[in-house]
Amino acid sequence: MIISLNWLADYVQIQVPTEALAERLLMAGLNHESTETVGADTAIDLEVTSNRPDCLGHIGVAREAALLFARPLHVPDPRPLEGAGRAADTVAVEITAPDMCPFYSARVIRGVRIGPSPQWLVDRLATVGVESVNNVVDVTNYVMLECGQPLHAFDLAKLRGGRIVVRRAVEGEPFTAINHKAYRLTSQMCVIADAERPVALAGVMGGADTEISAATVDVLLESAQFAPLAVRAAARGLVLQSASSYRFERTPDPAAIEWASRRAAALILETAGGTLAQGVAAAGALTATEATVTLRPGRVAEVLGIDVPAPRQHAILMGLGFVDTSRGDPALEPGRWRAPTWRRDVFREIDLVEEIARIEGYERVPEDRSITARPVELSARETTVRIASGTLVEAGFCEAMTRSVVSESLEATASPWGAGPPLMVQPALVRGADRLRRTLLPSLVEARAGNLAVGAPHGELFEVARAYVARSTTGGEHASPVEEPLLVAFVTGGGFFAAKGVVEAVLARLGVARAGGRIECRPVDLELFTRGRAAELVLTRGTAAPERIAVIGELSAAVLEAAGTTGPAAGGEVRLDRLDFAVGADRTLRRPSDYPAVERDINLVVAETVPWGEIATAIHAAAGPVLEHCRVVQVWQDAERLGAGKKSVVVALRLRSDSGTLSGDDANRVVHAVIEACRRAVGATLRA
Repeated sequence: MIISLNWLADYVQIQVPTEALAERLLMAGLNHESTETVGADTAIDLEVTSNRPDCLGHIGVAREAALLFARPLHVPDPRPLEGAGRAADTVAVEITAPDMCPFYSARVIRGVRIGPSPQWLVDRLATVGVESVNNVVDVTNYVMLECGQPLHAFDLAKLRGGRIVVRRAVEGEPFTAINHKAYRLTSQMCVIADAERPVALAGVMGGADTEISAATVDVLLESAQFAPLAVRAAARGLVLQSASSYRFERTPDPAAIEWASRRAAALILETAGGTLAQGVAAAGALTATEATVTLRPGRVAEVLGIDVPAPRQHAILMGLGFVDTSRGDPALEPGRWRAPTWRRDVFREIDLVEEIARIEGYERVPEDRSITARPVELSARETTVRIASGTLVEAGFCEAMTRSVVSESLEATASPWGAGPPLMVQPALVRGADRLRRTLLPSLVEARAGNLAVGAPHGELFEVARAYVARSTTGGEHASPVEEPLLVAFVTGGGFFAAKGVVEAVLARLGVARAGGRIECRPVDLELFTRGRAAELVLTRGTAAPERIAVIGELSAAVLEAAGTTGPAAGGEVRLDRLDFAVGADRTLRRPSDYPAVERDINLVVAETVPWGEIATAIHAAAGPVLEHCRVVQVWQDAERLGAGKKSVVVALRLRSDSGTLSGDDANRVVHAVIEACRRAVGATLRA
């Protein structure tokens, strides 16, 4: 942002050398790039970070300078004289794409005389590197550079149908910009149209058909709020960046929309004459969120290591435009500060501390003073992620980072976390990758294939990331249309049971069972995995309905082929965002029993469709605390000996008591209870 010193003096009078001004602004966060003399003026080039769109105008920089040098700030309050007629009677405004344009307003000025701008306006624009066009266009540029709110002026006579419609562009719709280049628009772009065709690309550039010319008599002056993502996508998609798009991408002050419209109208009347119609033609509603932040009295000294008196803190924040909404004594109770509309980047206590620090001066913070350290407390989500990642690292896995956007081939299989189609990204962020992934496993298989292809022997990989799944319509009126499950996924060269063991280790380390969660393993049929070699882990807590929290299995041939490999691989995926409840569960140390174990094998005959998970659940419930371990020894089928549709499951039980040696009779009673429980639960019989 190039600042004119003569222009800056309209708002704040600072009697210091230019070097001192540039140095002080630099220390406050506006990095000094260069200083240049332009005629009788001085241009200071400042680097403005993306979180400070308020400083993309002279008034924003003047506000900073006024506080830094303790000088009064003077911002004009334009009140242009209105004549006969109403703007709303001349043009009707309609918004059909409120997600791209929440608010649009237009003023009408009739009888202007297009010509050269006055010398003061030409000089101001020349200092900041903007070429003069004519008096009306120059005013719109001037006001944008004054307050940071872009404007646009249309030739009213060239607008057809007396209408302004803010809408999505039609796919392939032609548009010729004021640079006289032709473009083809997409349905993801927002346009300002009249009754027949687009006349501007919203927030980016006006159209050649309605630009101000020497023949213009009546002007429609636009001042609007556009969604930053829509402006950015259009500007980058068409390679058509402009000073307006640069500002709209960074969300200018919504409160400046009305001010800028009045200011531009007043300057047009001054430089081009004409009559201003009464009021504005508008549609939509301004969207502005003003955060209220709590600041504790001693937090500034605690962070910076220097004492900034409470009155000085108060003066700094008030000077920056923050509003004190506190009711108690600020020296004793935490203050409550409402951020101004132009400071969307301030919403935490530490943000207020930073504001005080940069205005007070970072050079005042001593280098050798010790600051009391406060240990960082991890959230439940962060702790869950760390435990899961650490468990996989300990198991020999390496962490991978893959892209969230994937190709069509990697998104061909259905997701375990939702049945909706993949979300499309336009334009594609990466060539050939235009879909947000709904599961991490295909990406990890592709990474594993790449490692193995270059001779890396280690292909055991895991990743913690979010997937993106279209939410069903039952999510509620205010629910986000996209669900973003936080997942940990892994791939291994082992088989199904290796993958199952990894997932069970993660859940055990998280303490799901200790926190009251019951896990049941069930067979499942998913496109990701080979049929008959996959399972889902279902979590039940209290009276809540069971929900899937993990899937495991041997990856299907289709997934392996899409990833460019044929080797066998298994994998699993766990929803970490459903397991936060386990963090903080009481952990108890248990002394190993001093008494010997008793081992028993039982041979159960059950239907082929009965899963091991149901058998294991029944065994654990019946055996109680003396069951130290149970495992499947053998599963076999023989229609002649067992009967059609039956299978034999040999289960090994290890029993041990903490209070004494189990006798044979004690062990037999437990075994009989287990057999009876399996009979009731799954219809099992004991094979002789």
